[in-house]
Amino acid sequence: MILSAVLFGLLLQADQQLLQLEHFLPRGGEYRPYVSVGAGLQYNVPMPIVIRQTGEPDIRLTARFSTRPFFEVPYYDVKAGLAWKLWAGELELVHHKLYLDNRPPEVDTFEITHGYNPILLNVVREQSGVAFRAGAGILLAHPQSTVRGLRFPETGGILGWYVSGPAAQLSVSKWFDINRQLFAGFEGKFVGAWARVPIEQGSADVPNLSLHGLVTVGWRF
Repeated sequence: MILSAVLFGLLLQADQQLLQLEHFLPRGGEYRPYVSVGAGLQYNVPMPIVIRQTGEPDIRLTARFSTRPFFEVPYYDVKAGLAWKLWAGELELVHHKLYLDNRPPEVDTFEITHGYNPILLNVVREQSGVAFRAGAGILLAHPQSTVRGLRFPETGGILGWYVSGPAAQLSVSKWFDINRQLFAGFEGKFVGAWARVPIEQGSADVPNLSLHGLVTVGWRF
């Protein structure tokens, strides 16, 4: 929840900067800042992960992760962008979550549920009323695990979060104007990320490929 509040504050600050920038841009309504939020469902492709612990053999498995989007801290997506004609640039946070469902006997818990969070810079192109989006950035992760009876304390990093690797996405979305400022729509996205996260006395390599289907609402300024 702390990370969500901090990142939401940063997005609001970014939006304020966009509003200030608008005064220096050409008139005529060509440039429009906007924000949107979304929620939905996800599918995580089974992927090989490696868990390493000092003095112990590596644990290797094809991980099956669930997201449980409405459990505990919910899954959500936030964007702040600036549109110009058929193009837009965006800053996006995807609050993704991973629960390891097929835990081996050595692993009591393995979750990245306060966030397996891609933070992305996107380029958007609208064509025939459909928006095509590509983005790249970093992966911010908050790991929680107990491996061979050793619980990771979650006290390191930045309040428990770690910049853990790269992330990228491709997406397609369709928006419908409710009025001049309010809009709603649907989005389908394919997100790829790779993370190396700490565990007690070791680390884990956790790649993720996921499909996301979202319902979004937004506001143009």
